[in-house]
Amino acid sequence: MNNSNYTGYKSRWILLGALAVAFLFASTYSFDNKLALLGDNASYYSLGKSIAQGEGYVDISKISKSPNNHYPPGYPVIISTFLIFSESIVAIKVLNEIFLAASLWLVFLLVTKISESYILGFVITLTAIFNSHLLFYSSLIMSEIPYMFFSLLAIYFYGRINFEGNYWKDKNWIIVVLATIMAYYVRSLGIALLAGFCLHMLLNKRIKLMGAFISAFVIGALPWFIRGQSMGGASYMNQLKLINPYNPGLGDASMSDFIDRVLNNFSRYVTREIPDSIFTFGPDYRAPISGVAWVFGLILLILIGYGIYKTNKYRWTLVGYLLGTFGILMIWPEVWIGVRFIVPIIPILFFGLFNGILQLKRSMAEKPALQYLGLGLLLITASSFVKLHETAKAPFPPAWQRYFEVAQWMKNNEKGKVVGCGKPSLFYTYAGDNFTMRYKFTQDAAELLAHLERQKVDYVVIDQVYGNTLQYLLPAVRQYPNRFEQVLHLKNPDTFLLKFKR
Repeated sequence: MNNSNYTGYKSRWILLGALAVAFLFASTYSFDNKLALLGDNASYYSLGKSIAQGEGYVDISKISKSPNNHYPPGYPVIISTFLIFSESIVAIKVLNEIFLAASLWLVFLLVTKISESYILGFVITLTAIFNSHLLFYSSLIMSEIPYMFFSLLAIYFYGRINFEGNYWKDKNWIIVVLATIMAYYVRSLGIALLAGFCLHMLLNKRIKLMGAFISAFVIGALPWFIRGQSMGGASYMNQLKLINPYNPGLGDASMSDFIDRVLNNFSRYVTREIPDSIFTFGPDYRAPISGVAWVFGLILLILIGYGIYKTNKYRWTLVGYLLGTFGILMIWPEVWIGVRFIVPIIPILFFGLFNGILQLKRSMAEKPALQYLGLGLLLITASSFVKLHETAKAPFPPAWQRYFEVAQWMKNNEKGKVVGCGKPSLFYTYAGDNFTMRYKFTQDAAELLAHLERQKVDYVVIDQVYGNTLQYLLPAVRQYPNRFEQVLHLKNPDTFLLKFKR
C-alpha cells in the first residue's frame, strides 16, 4: 500500500470515528424513552408481542385476536426477536437507534463511493446525524428507520454488482434481492426500490436481468400479497381508494378527486415537506402557501434533482427510486401529511442538494467550502435539535399521564377484561393482559351501548386525550348512568374508569 492510499484509509477511519462520537452525542441527547403518542408505534409493539408469544400475526390487543392485514410484518418480526427476552419499550427504541447508526454508516459509504470524496461523505453524514426528523423517528417504535436501512443497503450493494459476470453467483446481487424484499416487508413503499433498479436495468438494456429481478421480488412478496387478498385486499390499497380514510362515510375517490389529490400533494411536498425535511423549520399547515415558499421549494427541488442526475453510476437507480417514492406519495390521501413519509430518503435529499450546489460551483469542492456548507446547515437546524431534546426529556402531558395510569391500574387489578377507550392500541401497551377496543362513533346512545355489549366490553375510559370520547362516549354515559359504575377517578385533568354493566 503506497503512502497516498494509506493516508486515504487513515483519513476515512478518523472521519468515521468523529461521526461515531457525534452520533453517540446526538442520539443520547435526543433519546426519548417514553412511548410516542402515536397509535402506529403501539400497534407495532403489540404485533411484535403477538409473534413473540406464538399467537401469530394477529391484533393481540383485541379479544377476537383477528388477523392483521394493515401493517407489513417485517418490522414486527424484528421486534419479536427482542420481545422474546424482554418487553422493554426502551430496548426496542435502542434497536431503532442501532438501525439509524447502520444507515448512517451506509450513507457515508455510498456518498464516498459516488463522489470519491471522504470529506463530502463526512459532511453529509454529519448533517444527517443532527437532523431532528431522523433522530425523532429513531427514538420511536416505528418502521421508517429500519426501512431506510434496508433500502440504503440494497442501493449500496446494487452499485457493487458485476453485471458483466455471472450475477447469480454474485453475493452483491443476492444481498440486493433480499434487502429489497425485506424493505417491502417493512414498508409497502419498498416497491419504489424495485422501480429504481428496474429503471437502471432498462436503460442499460439488461432486460433479462430485470425480468429475473422482478421474478425474484414477486416470489418473495407473494406470501404477503396472497394473505392480503384472502382478507379482502391490502389494507393500504383499500384506504387509497377512499376520499378520507379517517372518514369512510365520504366514499371512494373519483378520477377528479385523484387529480386534485396529486396536485395538492405535489404542492405540499414542494413547498413544505421537502424543505422541512432538510431545514427542519416546522411548517404551519394552517397558513396559505406563499409565493416565496414556491420559489424556495422549486429551487431546492432543482438543486436536488441536478445533484442526483450528476451521480453517473448511481444516477438512474436513485432517480428511479425517488420517482417511485414520490409517485406513490402523490396518490396518497391528502390527510396523510408530514415529513414522516419521506424520512427514509432524507440522506439522499441531502446528498442531492450538496452535490447539486457543488456541481454548479466547482470551486466550492475544496474542503473548507464543504465544511462551511455543512456547518451552515447544522446551525440552521440547531434550534429544532435542541427542541427535540426538550420534548424527549419532558414528561407525558397530564391528560396522557392520567390515561396511562388508568391502563396501569387495569394491569395491576384485572386480567382478560375488555376496555372501551379512545386510543386502544396505546392503552393496551400499558394495560397488561387485558384487551381494548374503540367504541362506535354514533350520536345514538342506545346504538353505542349495544355495540359495547356485542364487543363484550367490561370497562370504558372517559379520557381527555381523544376528542371523540367527549363527543360520543360521554353523552351515552350521561344518558344511561345506571349502566355504568365508577371504579376510578383521577384528577388534573378528570379521567374516569367506569365499569360497564352488560
